Amino acid sequence: MARSSTIKHETLIPFVVTTILYFVLIEHTERGTTPSTVLKCMPILSLLFFGALADLQPKQARRYKRMILLGLFSSSWGDLLLNYDLFEAGMGAFGVAQIFYVSAFGFQPLRPGVGVALYAGGVLATSFFFANLNSVIKVCLPIYAVLLLTMCWRALARVQTPNNKLQVLCGVCSVLFVISDGIIAFDKFFTPIHAAQTYIMLTYYAAQLGITLSLTDGTIGTSKNIKAKAP
Repeated sequence: MARSSTIKHETLIPFVVTTILYFVLIEHTERGTTPSTVLKCMPILSLLFFGALADLQPKQARRYKRMILLGLFSSSWGDLLLNYDLFEAGMGAFGVAQIFYVSAFGFQPLRPGVGVALYAGGVLATSFFFANLNSVIKVCLPIYAVLLLTMCWRALARVQTPNNKLQVLCGVCSVLFVISDGIIAFDKFFTPIHAAQTYIMLTYYAAQLGITLSLTDGTIGTSKNIKAKAP
């Protein structure tokens, strides 16, 4: 068991290195070019590498792993598309990623109060800049917001106990995902935010890391975890 943990920690090195390279070098590249796209996508591809090495045996755990990896894969496409200013297409790719994450997290236990609070906050936040959206974004953005907030709701709802640090981390990092996308929306459609891109990518990479690390939760797919999720 200790050997497996050491190997997993070592396989995070590519993510750490590529994330550092992104923040060091991105200012020296031009948006919409191959170098900037590679820098932006490599941390998520590194998490894909990390997740692919996770050895999950129970059937339910293998499905969880598959959904998380598909979410990361879709996110990498979203990063690529957004870097070429294909905003609607990029939002669509991230919408697919949220669907995969929601599928991984599941709907037990339900904890509807968490969802209601998140959706209410989403409606309030969107009301600030909704009038500034063009007709296409007025349709696409609310749909994406629902998917994003549902992902956050399900990540928070699956936290069974504060003692399960990986579940807590995943829940906290799902909130960071919402914050990251919220900064994008306010910076793009409401008012420019100083150093917005730095805040966006810091919270985004942290969010994806926390979600990916949930793959190392040894309770996924176990009878104990399934029983805990029962309504």
